[in-house]
Amino acid sequence: MKRLLFSVAVIVAALTVQAQRTWYITGGLGPMNYFGDLQDRQITFKQASFSGTAGVTCQLTPHFAASLAFSYGAVKADDAKNGWKWVNRNLSFHSSILETAGILQYDLFNVEQSDEHNIAEINPQKITPYIFAGIGMVHYNPWTYDQSGKKVYLQPLGTEAQTSPYSLWSVSFPMGVGIKYALSNKIMLSGEFNFRKTLTDYMDDVSIHQYPDTAQLLITHGQEAASLSYRADEIPNNDYKFYGYRGNPNKKDGFYTFLLKISFQLHKEPKFYYPH
Repeated sequence: MKRLLFSVAVIVAALTVQAQRTWYITGGLGPMNYFGDLQDRQITFKQASFSGTAGVTCQLTPHFAASLAFSYGAVKADDAKNGWKWVNRNLSFHSSILETAGILQYDLFNVEQSDEHNIAEINPQKITPYIFAGIGMVHYNPWTYDQSGKKVYLQPLGTEAQTSPYSLWSVSFPMGVGIKYALSNKIMLSGEFNFRKTLTDYMDDVSIHQYPDTAQLLITHGQEAASLSYRADEIPNNDYKFYGYRGNPNKKDGFYTFLLKISFQLHKEPKFYYPH
């Protein structure tokens, strides 16, 4: 996976160096949330956390740009806040998220530079919607609080009776839409939705459909693993195990962000047009 991340960085760098186009640096802030076994809705602001992003972008052509982006944030979910049908399952998790991704973007309209032979000189284009897609690597590390309130990282425990720990890294596939506006000759504002599919089902430490045998898990993985695997018994008179399920192994986890971003051009002469 580290080799894949290195390859993405090399490809993006090669494209930008070869093109010798305008560079700009970008930063952004906005909410981050996750989708998976512990989230009742695919897209929601419920239980979201704040995230940030920073990166470098090269405008390869008037319509295409390549970016290398770094994102950091957190995701969480708690069955107590996840709708009435999940309250009795009583699972929860938190995780930090660190992602590095190479992204190719397509701008519908050219706001890079005016054409003096075009009507755009009279009526310049300052705003454009865009779409993007890419590939990256994401690091996560799920943890929760036990009954005593102690923070416990879940991957080393093997709460689903894993014979070896699952990886804390996964390939991610960012994709989304946005709209950007040329605020000045050197400053661009944008708002975007970035949806990441991943290849992991363990961002939340939950995957298998059936609960592992608690007595056997106690013997093979210890008391803490057994206690945090099945938590429905923490609720009095709760028989969730007999009619519910732990997770869905066919549903991969992922996350998404809604970001407000600002970009600053590094070129001495402005390359996108803004009338004075």
